[in-house]
Amino acid sequence: MTTYFYGRNSDIESFDRGSSIDTQLSKAISYANIKDLKIDENVTEQISGTVPFEKREKGFELLQKLKKGDHIICSHLDRFSRNTLNLLTLVEKFKRQKVSLHFVDIGGEVTGSDAIGGVFLKLLSVFAEFYAKQISEKSKATKQRMIKENRYTGGKKKFGWDIDDNGFYIPCEKEQSLIRLMRVMRKQGKTFREISDAMTNSTRKKFPVSWVFKILNREENQELLKVA
Repeated sequence: MTTYFYGRNSDIESFDRGSSIDTQLSKAISYANIKDLKIDENVTEQISGTVPFEKREKGFELLQKLKKGDHIICSHLDRFSRNTLNLLTLVEKFKRQKVSLHFVDIGGEVTGSDAIGGVFLKLLSVFAEFYAKQISEKSKATKQRMIKENRYTGGKKKFGWDIDDNGFYIPCEKEQSLIRLMRVMRKQGKTFREISDAMTNSTRKKFPVSWVFKILNREENQELLKVA
């Protein structure tokens, strides 16, 4: 069993005595004495708290060394991680590994099955779900805004359009001419199947019926052709 002290501060925090590595270590040692633990190794680094733990040089090295029965003592939660989802993932990982994670400012082990560990995990899960929903809603809103701005949102590009250097859709004249031809055939009373067969034969490329239907009913193509 090995007990590690993990300490971190950023370039700016290094000038703050309250956030210094020495202060963090002092608090960790006092906590370890109360818990009948002895710190065997100090793991410290100067890096932003926004960087995921596993992507920090010393954090990554520590994760590789951990084994069943080990302890990690950290003075403050934000020294370890400022990302709720990242912290929840690490806590669950440590629980599976039987590694104990302690935060001095919380007052105990957060990976245990006692009251502190249970409440901490529940709170983390609630906040993680909250942040996940926020991210999902933000992503949806961003995608909807990009669609309204006629911008590329990922995946296969829309038939009839190219994408400029700024990610905006611009008409592809060659493909737009095919769309106009399909719309003319549709106005002449041709079925989607007949249009599909005609386009496949004339272009030597497969034009599935479902694709023809989707292209002809796409609002932006209708608007473009109104202008044309």
